[in-house]
Amino acid sequence: MIQSVKVKNLSLSKDNVRKSNRDADLDSLAENIAAHGLLQNLVVTPLKKAGHFTVKAGGRRLRALQRLIETNRLAADHEVQVLVLEDDAGSAEASLAENFHRVAMNPADECSAFKHFLDRGASAEDVAKRFGVTTRFVEQRVRLAELAPVVFAALAAGEITLGVAQAYAVTPDVDRQARVFESMSRSYYGDNPDNVRRALLNGTVKATDAKARFVGRDAYVGAGGRIERDLFGDDADESWIDVEIIEQLAAQKLEAAAQILAAEQKLAFVTPVLATHVPYDMECQLYEYHPALRELSEDEQDRVDSLSDEGDALIRELETELEDGTPEAEAASVRLADIERELDAIEAARTMVDDAIKDQLGTFIYLAPDGSPRVHSRMFSERAIRQAGADAEPEAPSGKVAASRLSATLVDELATQRRQILTSHVASDAGFALDLAIFLIAHRTVFASGYVRDHSTLQAAAASFPIVGFRDEGSAASNVLAEQRQGLDVSWAGGNTLSSRFDAFRQLDEQARADWLAHVVAQTLEPTLNVDDGGRRNGFHDHLGRLLDIDVAQWWRPDAQNFFGRVKKDVMLEALEEIGGPVLRGRYKDAKKGDLANACAALCSGQGIVEAEVREKALCWLPDEMRFGAVEKPESFRSYSAFLSDEDDSDGGAGEIAPDGDADDLDEAA
Repeated sequence: MIQSVKVKNLSLSKDNVRKSNRDADLDSLAENIAAHGLLQNLVVTPLKKAGHFTVKAGGRRLRALQRLIETNRLAADHEVQVLVLEDDAGSAEASLAENFHRVAMNPADECSAFKHFLDRGASAEDVAKRFGVTTRFVEQRVRLAELAPVVFAALAAGEITLGVAQAYAVTPDVDRQARVFESMSRSYYGDNPDNVRRALLNGTVKATDAKARFVGRDAYVGAGGRIERDLFGDDADESWIDVEIIEQLAAQKLEAAAQILAAEQKLAFVTPVLATHVPYDMECQLYEYHPALRELSEDEQDRVDSLSDEGDALIRELETELEDGTPEAEAASVRLADIERELDAIEAARTMVDDAIKDQLGTFIYLAPDGSPRVHSRMFSERAIRQAGADAEPEAPSGKVAASRLSATLVDELATQRRQILTSHVASDAGFALDLAIFLIAHRTVFASGYVRDHSTLQAAAASFPIVGFRDEGSAASNVLAEQRQGLDVSWAGGNTLSSRFDAFRQLDEQARADWLAHVVAQTLEPTLNVDDGGRRNGFHDHLGRLLDIDVAQWWRPDAQNFFGRVKKDVMLEALEEIGGPVLRGRYKDAKKGDLANACAALCSGQGIVEAEVREKALCWLPDEMRFGAVEKPESFRSYSAFLSDEDDSDGGAGEIAPDGDADDLDEAA
């Protein structure tokens, strides 16, 4: 029996079978009821109190009605039509039947319905309000309704999922959608949304790219650049599809910035580099120039001391007295920044560049990751300039005759004796020796393009790469190395003698000297890998990696170009099994190699659609060769006499440890 009942006389029955998600999307349902009324009756049974009923089916509708009354959008005595069951016998069955047999609307029908209202003149905001959804939700559904007919038909037929359809909607170009759909429909991996997006966006640039940020959205669009926005992502997922326009605008803008900088600083050249750092080989084509630094005036030194004392006091206050977020702490931080800028300005004013030389000097301008232009920290010249790197001949001690009056043998003997005296004193002063060691190897690094004789055998030659011309400027580690190199203090390099440069180097603070040591020592490390082929394994390097707690997965991720596309299919399947077990491996065992490589790459970059646990494993998966996991093996030594007798006795003397390659037992023990 159907009858009208006041909402306030209805209560929810405990027999309602829906126990979870009772409040899911309740706001949307309330908005829909407010716009269209209650389109489906509640199912109730009578309570003992006359005129009161318990709702057996329609609990969410009841809650939505109650919410509308609470917000005064419906009257307090609002009435609704209900179907009254005379007993409880079939109430639970009715509740189950209503929920169990309810079929969700096909997404394609949903899309067509929303588009129907918009085609009749309604705005997305109006439709959203009437159906209790967001405007963005309506826009998303309409975008899907405008998919290429072949893609939309596949969605309506259930041949592709809503997620795949959303991937096609990343671009409004229906012709491109159709072409990619045709290609993907023949691919084993065509139902993967990530693969669909990559195929559609090939050759585009994200809005977060340094070049895009540098150019600016308005300038790009004004030049005719097209933008495709993924309605199913955020603003960072915009794709700028006219790469040529981006490159052209960025190059023009950076060239203009270079010309302005050259004019302002009266430099011979400023070379624009449309990248996030200057490649090392570009620097190597020029000569570094390090200007001399004058001594601070008495007033400048007093100001530096005053500012330093004030800064130290503020730091102590921030660390011990001031609480983060308070106005006092913020004021102290602002003042510290001002002090730092003034100290930098005073230091910069010490630079002395001869006007006769300045018109031969230049530098680079490039892009920071945030898209802002950045000027190189050092200056360069196109030809060698006689300056700090070309020391004058030392003068003979005052009042003494030149050493040419001594015989060559005596010169050698006296030089040896003086060397012993100097060496004994250096060896007795550890701090001085450390400064000297860092200076000598740093000096050879800075003046690598010219020869300055320092009468020392100490050097830290940078290791060579096994691949000639290898470039990896895009990697995180290479970017960090470039930043570290730019951050090194080279103010000491401006002296015109080795002595003056050493004295200036010792004036640097301890951290600045230590940074040089870290840089030059790190450059000596040769390429090694946790693999037996080619003599690349070095357990000591792996030990260093573990001591430094290096997480390789945060610095390098395997993709189709740098790993998966260059290994056998079995290697990729083993990786999938390590990540997701036999089930994940079995899912892709019949995939083509190219598709499999793309799948593995997507998974390891966090783009694959998998369970959270599998995704977590994929994001940290690495091939064993890249892990710092090797254990150093016992060394195999041979005495020098055994080495000399190799030709006579290839087995070595008794008691000798077997040479490398024959110590199988030791390898097993390791």
